[in-house]
Amino acid sequence: MEYTLQPDEHVSDGIKRIVDGKIERGIDHIDEGDDVHETVHEVRKRCKEIRAAVRLVRPVLPTYKRENVHYRDAARRISDIRDAHAAIETFDDHLRPAVEARGALDDSTLADIRATLVDRRETMTAEQDLERRLAQVRADLVEGRDRVPNLPIATEGYDAVAGGLRKSYKRARNRMGEAYEEPEFERFHEWRKRIKYHRYHTRLLRRVWVGPMKRRRAELKQLSDIIGYENDLAEFEMVMHDEELFAPATREILNEILTAKRSEFHRQGRPLGERLFAEAPDRLIDRLGAYWTATHEYDPAP
Repeated sequence: MEYTLQPDEHVSDGIKRIVDGKIERGIDHIDEGDDVHETVHEVRKRCKEIRAAVRLVRPVLPTYKRENVHYRDAARRISDIRDAHAAIETFDDHLRPAVEARGALDDSTLADIRATLVDRRETMTAEQDLERRLAQVRADLVEGRDRVPNLPIATEGYDAVAGGLRKSYKRARNRMGEAYEEPEFERFHEWRKRIKYHRYHTRLLRRVWVGPMKRRRAELKQLSDIIGYENDLAEFEMVMHDEELFAPATREILNEILTAKRSEFHRQGRPLGERLFAEAPDRLIDRLGAYWTATHEYDPAP
C-alpha cells in the first residue's frame, strides 16, 4: 500500500491505511525474512515510517504520545544489533576505501578489523537472543495494529497535517543551525533524525504536486544519506575508542581518517541543507497549503 495520502481519501482514513500497511509489512519481514540482519534493518525502517505518519497528525491525534513511544520502544529492542551491523557496513562502504586510498594499513590488518567487527556483531546477536527480541517486536506490532481502526484523528483536510508538517520542518531547520554552530555528534545526529521525518512527510504529501514534491524528497534523501554517513562514522569512532577495539596504532590511523571523512560530509551537507531549509516555516506551510487546495479542490485528475 502506497506511503502517500491520496486526494480521494480522508486524512484519517489515509493515515490508518498507511500505518496498518506498514505494520503488516513489518510482521511479514519477521515471518518471512531469510537474512536476520536485513530483517532487523527493515523492521526498524517500518517503525520509523509509522512514527512519521503519526507525527504528521500529532496536533490532532490525542493519543500521539502513546503511539509514538510504542513504536519507538519496539524499534529499540533491536537497535544495538542493528548498530553493530551498521558498523560493518560503515567500514566496508566508507572507512576501508579511504584507508586503501591512502595505503595506511595492509590487507591483513584490514581483514582483522572486519573480523573483529563481525565477531562483535555475532556475539551481541547471541547474547541478546535476537530471535526472542524479534518475537517481542512482532507482538508489539500486533498490539499496535489492534488500535489502528480507532486512532482518534480529530479533523480532516490540510488542517489535519499542517501542524505536524510545520513542527517537523521547523525542527529540522533549527537543528541544522545548531549542528553547524557547534559540530558535535549529538547535534548532527539530532539534525539527521529531523531531516528524515521531514522527508517522510514530503513523501506522505507527494500527491499535492507530484513533480516538485518528488524532487524535494529526492534531495532530502541525498541530504539524509550524507548526514547519515557522518553519523555512522562518528558512532564507529566512539565504539572503537569506548570498547578499545583494534591495536592502539590502528586506532590512531583510523581516527585520523574518520575525522577527515566526517569533515568532508559536513561540507557536503551544508549547501544542500541551506537550500532545502531556506524558507521560514510559515511560508513553507502556506505554499504546500496552496498545493493542497489546488489538488483537492480544482484538479480533476490529481
